[in-house]
Amino acid sequence: MTTRSIIVLGASAAVLALSSNASAQRWGREHTPSEGACFYEDIDYGGNYFCVRAGESLSSLASGMNDHISSMRVFGRSEVTVYNDKSFGGRSARFGGDVRNLKNDNWNDKISSLEVARLHGGHGGQYGSSSGTYQGENPDRIVRRAYQDILNREPDSSGMRMYRSHIIDDGWTETQVRDALRKSPEFREQSTMTRERAEDVVRRAYRATLNRDPDSGSRAYVDHVLRDKWTQADVEKELRKSSEYHAAHH
Repeated sequence: MTTRSIIVLGASAAVLALSSNASAQRWGREHTPSEGACFYEDIDYGGNYFCVRAGESLSSLASGMNDHISSMRVFGRSEVTVYNDKSFGGRSARFGGDVRNLKNDNWNDKISSLEVARLHGGHGGQYGSSSGTYQGENPDRIVRRAYQDILNREPDSSGMRMYRSHIIDDGWTETQVRDALRKSPEFREQSTMTRERAEDVVRRAYRATLNRDPDSGSRAYVDHVLRDKWTQADVEKELRKSSEYHAAHH
């Protein structure tokens, strides 16, 4: 099973030899690259797709492809950074492996630009275990990334020891670590969205974007948080389209 990794970024930190190939990309069925990624129209790698080689980027997607990616495959030592907006703007996330359904990470049909980087040395290592020698990415880094993405916090010492042992001794992938965290009582409590919590998400978005508390017009955003699983970043993106925001920043 291909290990999947994701970390939400405030800005791109990938070091890339960028070359925008957006105009050349069309849905189809291409030869998969030895290093790079392919992006699929449907979940479970279904439907038409296009591929991007490691070291390339797309500052915007062609008509019919923008906000229409539902799964991806990553080949070789590559990682993908995706963006909510064109020109590598807005919310972003990094993936280091295959993703069967981007909806699980709140990215289904939300990608407008992307970068594919070639990984170099320094991400892996050798670690002794009861079953031999583990060779792969630093397990502490895997556990820390999973905790930050799933539980929005740093791992505690007991959690770090337990999942580190699973990776080194039992051969767990990052996907298995993430699945285990999603089954935890802490995650279940966090993932139960109430109207009160949704209103708090919208309130934080208003304060961060418009520097004020929400008014009665915010109810539509609260509904989106409850119904469509919008995040604070999603609400902020919509608020930045408002005339109030543009009047204050232009």
